[in-house]
Amino acid sequence: MMKYPIQLGTIVTVFAGLAITSLLPSILDARIGERRESIERRLFSSGGIVYRDDTIEESRRKGMPYAQYLEYLPSTSDVRIYFKTSDGRRPTSSELSDRRTSAGWDLHVVYVNGKSAIEVYKRSQGMTENEFNRLLAIHAGGSFWKRLGKEDKDEAVSAFGFEMIRDDGLVRARKFGRDSVLFFDTEIDVELAEMKTSDLQEKAPVSVDGF
Repeated sequence: MMKYPIQLGTIVTVFAGLAITSLLPSILDARIGERRESIERRLFSSGGIVYRDDTIEESRRKGMPYAQYLEYLPSTSDVRIYFKTSDGRRPTSSELSDRRTSAGWDLHVVYVNGKSAIEVYKRSQGMTENEFNRLLAIHAGGSFWKRLGKEDKDEAVSAFGFEMIRDDGLVRARKFGRDSVLFFDTEIDVELAEMKTSDLQEKAPVSVDGF
């Protein structure tokens, strides 16, 4: 079984192609760059649902790292939040509430041009090491993961900040809290960081005008 992290000097390399025993439902196998139709076909056929209540969706978005960057994405971008029970059965309406999260997974997917660009996996009762490793394996894309040292992090241009990058450089990842992990497209991450910086620079003269 793969253990995380594996210490290799200042960089931790995670070989996500190894076979991992996990209880993580296969329907959560969304991948950066995958089209929405493919994600939802697999999700819905396995008992998952998409939140359609505006109040619940708004509650689930609070505190999500992607929320502050939605204004910089193309107008055609879309955010969908899915739910999957921990035991694989289809959830009942009574289990879906804006005030509590039922046992299972929330999957947030930000689609850009119809393809997944940002994904957040949030486990209601805390994510196990096996589940985290399984998610890394799902997103490995035939490559492997490297964990960055502090110097590498400081030099990287990133909107979200990241701990790991896939060896092909196309996908970045960051675990936050004990229950969530964020995967995102590298190119979009850099573009969002640059747009945010430019926006703040433009607003600075206005904000201090008159002093």
